[in-house]
Formats: sequence, structure tokens, C-alpha cells
Amino acid sequence: KVGAAGLWQFMPATGKQYNLVKSRYINLFYDPYSSTDAACRYLNYLFSLFNDWNLVLSSYNCGQGCVSN
Repeated sequence: KVGAAGLWQFMPATGKQYNLVKSRYINLFYDPYSSTDAACRYLNYLFSLFNDWNLVLSSYNCGQGCVSN
């Protein structure tokens, strides 16, 4: 209900950062290859920030800012 879409439930802004595009003709949020690639890159980025998989998964779920605070 908050706007997350696709296999990895990316929010629109985060998806855009990782090259997931949505248009009238294509929606990469639902493409298994593109969305999984984006999720792996995003998880890698989060791990570089937190260096703890529990914090990475928490921040994937509720947002990087929420966990940082």
C-alpha cells in the first residue's frame, strides 16, 4: 500500500537509483533478472554501511535512515 513493487518490493525512488524503470511499455520492477541484480547491488551497498547482516536486512525492510537513527 505504500508503493513498493516487484519481486524485491522496491520503493520507486530506490528502484530508480538502481536502474529499475517503469514506463507505459516496460516495468523492470517485475523483471526477475533486473530486480534481483538491483537487490544484490542494494544489499551490497547496505552491507558496506552497516557491516552487519541483521542491520542490512532491517534497513532493507524499514529504510536506511530508520536503522541509522
